[in-house]
Amino acid sequence: MEGDFVSALKLLQTRTYISTGCLGLDKLLGGGIEKGKFYLFYGQEKSGIDYLIHQLMENALTNDSEDKIIYLNCGNYREDKTILDISSLVYLAQTQNLDPNNILDRIMVFCAFSEEQQEQVVEEIRRTIEHENTIKLLAIHDMAKLFTSQSVRESYKRIPNLQRTVSHLWQACSEKGVTIVSSCGLAKVKKGSFPKPEGGRYVSHLVNSIIYLEKTSGLVQAYQAYLLKHSALSPSRTLFGIEDEKSAGRITMPSNMKLELRLESLNIYRRALIDVEEQAACDVLMEACKHEHKAILNSNIPTSLEAMLLTGLVNSMNRFMHLEKHIQCLAETLENRTG
Repeated sequence: MEGDFVSALKLLQTRTYISTGCLGLDKLLGGGIEKGKFYLFYGQEKSGIDYLIHQLMENALTNDSEDKIIYLNCGNYREDKTILDISSLVYLAQTQNLDPNNILDRIMVFCAFSEEQQEQVVEEIRRTIEHENTIKLLAIHDMAKLFTSQSVRESYKRIPNLQRTVSHLWQACSEKGVTIVSSCGLAKVKKGSFPKPEGGRYVSHLVNSIIYLEKTSGLVQAYQAYLLKHSALSPSRTLFGIEDEKSAGRITMPSNMKLELRLESLNIYRRALIDVEEQAACDVLMEACKHEHKAILNSNIPTSLEAMLLTGLVNSMNRFMHLEKHIQCLAETLENRTG
């Protein structure tokens, strides 16, 4: 019987963590993101939370493992444009000498296209975690949107059901040792009050740790993290920035590098095409994007991919107009000869 017991000290020494990629945050959290725990990061849009989630996903995977990640995007991704940022993941993989294709193949993305589908999607993720032994991390973008509704009439039924479903999901993750990292925005509070996360008391009670992130004001770009709740640590805070945290300087990827990654992704797509003529058409699009790279980088279009597609459309329209003029000239020549 004596061999069945493990001392508390040994348990503490065998804890495993996922690094946030930032030494200051790891230290604030007692070593990083602990396996099997539930973390909530919240703050304003420019607080770096989205990038932090992507970096945690990257740090959770290695080339020599079979671990997988589930990414759940809550809310309307078409309006918010918050679906998984492939280019950032590819960039992070390259900086850590990881195979981007291997990393992307092990990320499972779930999206709910309507409020009615949210409960169904969460339940599907729960079943996946129960049957898959390789899930290491569940990343949830904007979790609070699970518990808000545009229809006040139906919210009293839908939201309690979702709360029960999410509780069952958390129970399954805890039993399997799956870590949950979620994000959300700021709740409306009185002026002068400390910012609180969206989702109400239920979300705050459910998670193990709550961290508030904010971008500080000043000439030097810096970020501040407040540890508000933790299962083993007292509330505290840390300041980190570009100068003392190299990872923080990658919160915004250079536009030219993002364009290069998009072109590389397009090249992978091109090689997968079966039709030779479609491959040639893709080559034309890539050349057009390379030729007009300044216009793409200086556009106000939300993503570089959309700017590339617009450039390809403009290039196709230009070719169509030249072809139309050529046909018109041929028609006039033919008419003159037959006349």
